[in-house]
Amino acid sequence: MASRHSGPSGYKVGTMAEKFDCHYCRDPLQGKKYVQKDGHHCCLKCFDKFCANTCAECRKPIGADSKEVHYKNRYWHDNCFRCAKCLHPLANETFVAKDNKIMCNKCATREDSPKCKGCFKAIVAGDQNVEYKGTIWHKDCFTCSNCKQVIGTGSFFPKGEDFYCVTCHETKFAKHCVKCNKGLVKAPVWWPMKDNPGTTTASTAKNAP
Repeated sequence: MASRHSGPSGYKVGTMAEKFDCHYCRDPLQGKKYVQKDGHHCCLKCFDKFCANTCAECRKPIGADSKEVHYKNRYWHDNCFRCAKCLHPLANETFVAKDNKIMCNKCATREDSPKCKGCFKAIVAGDQNVEYKGTIWHKDCFTCSNCKQVIGTGSFFPKGEDFYCVTCHETKFAKHCVKCNKGLVKAPVWWPMKDNPGTTTASTAKNAP
């Protein structure tokens, strides 16, 4: 479980009531908004120039008046803290951090999910799928190479990279008697498929208040 916090970190913002000058540009601060950081007082302009954290997304300074999101020594404007895949704002959402990327739970689950051999899309939790010799398909994507009908969890014949339903295999490959036209092969050895629902795991982090 990861954590992050939002809002100013390590400094405070206020309106100067005393006769202080900006630590950097020496402009008077009395009656103006200022930032206090590391024991120094400075104007907002100098804060942005010398003290503000740089947003990891837009690379611009995060001003004293901006809402800031902080996670593992990186900083973002709150509206720049978005999913790296779908760009959904995450400042007020749970998220997953993976390979230095921030993602929403949905995109992280998809990225971690196995890919269907048929449609090349992710197989996510709740999807019905079939698996054969380490290769996985959505149940409806596992089809006969000849008639294109869904084999799903039914019996089939593998042949090279192709898969055939019982009817198409017998029609296409079975030997027949030239006199009676009946099949000459032994009872086929069926390859039963199991329904194996896809599952994924992802860690999430809750927003700090």
